[in-house]
Amino acid sequence: MELPHLKYFVAVAEELNFSRGAVRLSISQPALSRQIKNLEDELGIVLFLRQSDGVTLTEWGGFFLEQAKDLLHRSHVAVQTIKADYTDKHEPLVIGYIPTILESFLGKTLQRFGLVHPEVAVRFQEMPPSEQVRALRDGAIDIAFMGNPPSELDSEFVVKCVKKVPIAAVLPDTHFLAHKSSINLASLVSEKFIGMSEEKFPGRNSRIRNTCHEAGFMPNLHLEADSHASMIALVATGQRIAVMPNEAGALPHPQVVFVPLHHPIDYARSTAIWRKEIPTKSLDKYLKIMFDQIQD
Repeated sequence: MELPHLKYFVAVAEELNFSRGAVRLSISQPALSRQIKNLEDELGIVLFLRQSDGVTLTEWGGFFLEQAKDLLHRSHVAVQTIKADYTDKHEPLVIGYIPTILESFLGKTLQRFGLVHPEVAVRFQEMPPSEQVRALRDGAIDIAFMGNPPSELDSEFVVKCVKKVPIAAVLPDTHFLAHKSSINLASLVSEKFIGMSEEKFPGRNSRIRNTCHEAGFMPNLHLEADSHASMIALVATGQRIAVMPNEAGALPHPQVVFVPLHHPIDYARSTAIWRKEIPTKSLDKYLKIMFDQIQD
């Protein structure tokens, strides 16, 4: 049994599905099934109960999952400790982000980081929150910047609010309220709202509903967008409206206006998320810059 076997097992155990596990690991499903069967044969136990719609863990499978995750975590910590404490090489800092934060908080910290630590290369990967979480788990990125993350991530990662951003109504520039200095969200009760893909932005539609609920109504979420840019483009068609963090106004938005809300005065969180382990030298240096920026 080798570490890759543990990674294969954990992927299937967390997804409870061989197909999704194979996609997560970027291998074929037959190859993954063979690796799990080999692992079960070596251990002499059944780890999964196969069903038509997926799998469930056996009692021994549940026990082995905790042990496997612990072993993988400790091996990763050992590698990162060696890199951080015993080498002079700076690994590139890899950042996952949603575009709304790049123009504001993230852009400012990166400018300062580049001046203080020009020796560290920085790589950017724009991706929706769900992909950021997977990339963090797989070690593909060092830190993620997203909006309001699901609360269950608090137990798995370090989650730090870096900025609070007012929520605004996003209207086509032909809307009868488009030129108001601010509005009560309840004035849009009869409108059709645009939501966001639950697959890519988990929990975002609940956030939209909660904002509207504070204004006294439940929104008619008529469409779902898969990105901030597509949400703005849909508003521009003149048939739908949206609520978004005000900083999204930094994105191109022809034929669309961002109107502040005077009720409810609500805020979205921009958050930074990273793994609970000893950071690499590059990430450690960036975190110091980031915390200084938050204090400023």
